[in-house]
Parts: sequence; structure tokens; C-alpha cells
Amino acid sequence: MVSEKLREIRTEADLTQDKMAESIGISKKTLVDVEKGRKTLGFTAAALTALLFRRSETVQSLFGDMTIDVIEFVSRRAKSRAWYKTLGGRVWWNEECRQGPFIVQKHLFTPYYRIIDNVHYLHYYSLNREETYKRLTELGSETMMEENQGKEGEGP
Repeated sequence: MVSEKLREIRTEADLTQDKMAESIGISKKTLVDVEKGRKTLGFTAAALTALLFRRSETVQSLFGDMTIDVIEFVSRRAKSRAWYKTLGGRVWWNEECRQGPFIVQKHLFTPYYRIIDNVHYLHYYSLNREETYKRLTELGSETMMEENQGKEGEGP
């Protein structure tokens, strides 16, 4: 997402390509390639860009006021367990779907989706509905595998 908006972020910050590349630790050639859609930023450069320019309208449109939270979550999410305990979404979240112990919720005023479990721990957070439901399926599969592994160790 950040790669696709890099030129917009740079222009809004009134930076030259040289200054922008230096700010986020990439070469000018890489920056030009990203702006032309031939490459994408790696996680580190994308995260740094989002953090450094988090007050820009462009980054705000991508992440709202949760830039740091989203980056922290994404950096931890690969094969991770629950992130933290939520309040369950009684005020700001609408429940869209339940599957096993997991609940997909959509924020009332922003484009964010999340997956929490039945005791309100956050397992996933995204702006993309399709990715959220894909992760829901993955979480369900992982839960079933863990339950089956636990049963293998039990006696008759």
C-alpha cells in the first residue's frame, strides 16, 4: 500500500526524489522504480515511510491514526498468536461473522476489519475484507490442527 502511494507521500512532503530516498534509506534508482510501479518497497522501507510521514493526508488515508499500531501488528503477525486483549468491540465494532472461536468485526467509522477470539484477544487486523476472511480460514485450520495434535497424545 505504501509503495503505491510513495510518489504522493513524497510530493505532499515537498521532497525531491534524492531527499526522499535518503530519508527512507533506499537508492534514488529504487525510489524511481517504486514510483513507476516496477518495484515495491521492502517492509522496513515501507514501515519507515509510514512512520516518518504518518501525519500526511496520504498516510492518514491508509492507516488513520493507527499507523504505529498497524506496523507493529504486521511485523509480529507472521504465525503469531493473539496480539492483545481488546474490549470485545461492544461500542465501535460490528460483528460480521463467527467461525469457531473467532469473530470478524468491522469498525463502524473506518475501513478496518479485525479478528478477535471469543475471549476478545486480537488475532488479525486489516483494511482488506478479503484478506481478513482468508486469515479467518487460516486461523480455523491452525486451530483444528492444534486440536488434532492434542488428541494424538491422549490415550483411549
